[in-house]
Amino acid sequence: MIKYQIAILFIISFGLHANPVLDESAEDILKITRLSRIPSVIASLEERAIQKMETNELISAREDLKKAIQLKHAIGMKESEGNASLLLQISKLESRLGNRCEANQYSHLAKRIALRIGVNLGAVVLDRAVVPDRKPESCVEVSWLKE
Repeated sequence: MIKYQIAILFIISFGLHANPVLDESAEDILKITRLSRIPSVIASLEERAIQKMETNELISAREDLKKAIQLKHAIGMKESEGNASLLLQISKLESRLGNRCEANQYSHLAKRIALRIGVNLGAVVLDRAVVPDRKPESCVEVSWLKE
C-alpha cells in the first residue's frame, strides 16, 4: 500500500515538472522552442501557475506568469485579451503576496489594454477616468515589464 502511495506521489510530482522547458528563462524558451509551439508553452505556464497557486507556491507561480507574459510580448500578443487576462492574474497574485503597489500597476496595464482593444475583462469595470496615465508616486515601477 505504501509503495502505491509513493508511486502516485512520484507520478503527480513528476507531472508538475515534466516539461523542463518551462523551467528555463523566457529568453531561453524563445531560443530553444519553435515559434509555433510558444502558445502551448504559454498555456502550460499558465496551467502550472494555477496549480502552484492552489498549493500556495505563490512566488513560483508569479515567476511562471511573468514568463508567460514575456513570451506573449515576444510573439506580438502584447495588445491581446489573453495578455490582459494574464496581467489581471498576476495582479491578484501580487495582492495575495501583499504587494498592493505592483498589483495596482498590473491591473492598470490590463485595463489599458482592454480599453485599447475594446474588450470587457469580466467583472472589471473599464472606465477611462479610472485608468491613470502615471504610476502612484509611492510605488516602484514594475521594471521587468515595459509597456
